[in-house]
Amino acid sequence: MTVEIALAIQKTPRPERMDIGDGLLMRWSTIKDTNNIADCMANAFKWTPIGAPVPEDDYPAPNEWVKAAIKRLMSGNSAVMTEFDYAVVENTLAKEGENPIIACICLHGVPGFYGEKVQMQYGKPEAVCSHPDYRNKGLIRRLFTELIHPASDSRGDVIQIIPGIPHFYRQFGYEYGIGLRSTRNIDDVSTKIPANSFKDDPTAPPTTAPGGWEPFTLRTPTLDDIPYLCKLSTREAQKSQAQVGLSYNERYWRYTIHDLPQTQASPFDVTRRTCIIIDSKTGKDCGLVMGGTAPRSGLYIFTLEDGYEYREALYPVLRQFLALDDQPSAWAVKQAAEKKEVKGKEDDETKKDGVVSKKDDENTLKDDSKDKESFKKENQADATTETPKSAPTPTPAPPKSMRLILDPDHPVTKLLESKSTLDDHKHVRLYTRIPSYANFILRVAPSLEHRLAHSCLAGMTATYQFDFYRKVVGSAGKGLKIEFKDGKIISASDDWVPQTPEQLMLATRDRKALAKAEGRPDNKKPTVFTAQFAPLTFTRLLVGDLSIDEMIYFYSETSVEGGEDAKLMLNILFPKHKEQFQCDMFWW
Repeated sequence: MTVEIALAIQKTPRPERMDIGDGLLMRWSTIKDTNNIADCMANAFKWTPIGAPVPEDDYPAPNEWVKAAIKRLMSGNSAVMTEFDYAVVENTLAKEGENPIIACICLHGVPGFYGEKVQMQYGKPEAVCSHPDYRNKGLIRRLFTELIHPASDSRGDVIQIIPGIPHFYRQFGYEYGIGLRSTRNIDDVSTKIPANSFKDDPTAPPTTAPGGWEPFTLRTPTLDDIPYLCKLSTREAQKSQAQVGLSYNERYWRYTIHDLPQTQASPFDVTRRTCIIIDSKTGKDCGLVMGGTAPRSGLYIFTLEDGYEYREALYPVLRQFLALDDQPSAWAVKQAAEKKEVKGKEDDETKKDGVVSKKDDENTLKDDSKDKESFKKENQADATTETPKSAPTPTPAPPKSMRLILDPDHPVTKLLESKSTLDDHKHVRLYTRIPSYANFILRVAPSLEHRLAHSCLAGMTATYQFDFYRKVVGSAGKGLKIEFKDGKIISASDDWVPQTPEQLMLATRDRKALAKAEGRPDNKKPTVFTAQFAPLTFTRLLVGDLSIDEMIYFYSETSVEGGEDAKLMLNILFPKHKEQFQCDMFWW
């Protein structure tokens, strides 16, 4: 049975407030901080090409895509955090007109899994920044060590992950551990997807669809479809081989198919496109497709019910799915409705005043016709009403390429392999922090015991001792001891310290002396395995990034002692994973 955990949701303001000198206050956010945090982040990332390229011949404006993302996170309906989950440094001496927020980090709680038997929450610090005038002053370090990490640890997160600046997060106890699954790119995707051949098929049923009849069609899901979405987005349904990764749950689907579209506040709000696949012949739901919209176009899920063939559904689904890029966003639809309502009220007032001319009536009809014929163009007109002059356009052209973020062995990946190329950044790894190896081992014990039970060492009774040489930032101790009895993990401790050669020799003498005094052979020697790892590198073995043989090869400090079973047991408990972390980065 899968071990499940309820996600920790911060529903009330956090009390921590710390005066750190020079008028600076370190604390947690409230809804009132939304605009200031968003502005701080948007200014910090204005030189970063998130959402659009940085202009080469102009000073960039604050990044509007980042600003919109932070407002989504602080809205109170995000799937991974609330408005109380941003750790900030406030300049209480800020002058009027200055942004008092000068540094910030938010803490996400993301559902995930480890192995076959464990569901757990991954802590995910995100959206980190500091004002240029306050960098290299230790503010980010203090936010991590005094607010973010204690909050994550106290709510039960046994692991934290961060994508981010190379090398930077190592100083806070993170190790490059979890490798992201490789992605593939399809350039000029419209030329790679064959045209619909069914529209000219005389045996095809009649249809009024613009592209002609298709054997599979798409529909927009509703809240009633959430159980179906959860069912078709499990690791098994996605045909994923990942042993560590993030999961889609009810909160994610509610947020992306309902809450986010309902609350889009600007044309820079990035959304997800989710569609249920329908069998045209039977009218029954038979699958799920989900991907990002421009500028983050990508295919994250393509799942079919049993009994359906991917090769038959692939192109009909992709043709329709990609065509949706030409439709207006929920924000554009809402803006159009509001404009139409305002215009209607103005017309009514004009008619009441008796000053409507024949020309006014004709113009109104023309405007209505224009709305219907060029809906998207009409609704992009006000897209930049509150955008700085040098800000990027909020209405990017339809995507000319698409990323495949699916399992390398997924049927769709295989079917499109010849039409796609492997991403250049195929070796990207996430910073990984496991503050207590003992707590982590106990948390994922069901999966470790499952692996052991299905191996040649089933039922093993042994003690495994790990020496990490010294305690460092990000570790709970300089060693680890795990006790196994009959194939079950009965204890794990971070406070184990390796014995000196003298202590080992004296313990052996005492054991032999006791056996001799009792008149029996010295045959009660316990099974003890030992291993040595450089500080924090054990993380890479735990998450399946490297095998024990690769650890020994890459790190000279790594060694294993205790006979053949010692290394075999590590290979069984912590196998190298063929497929890396199943991760969806759409959280801000």
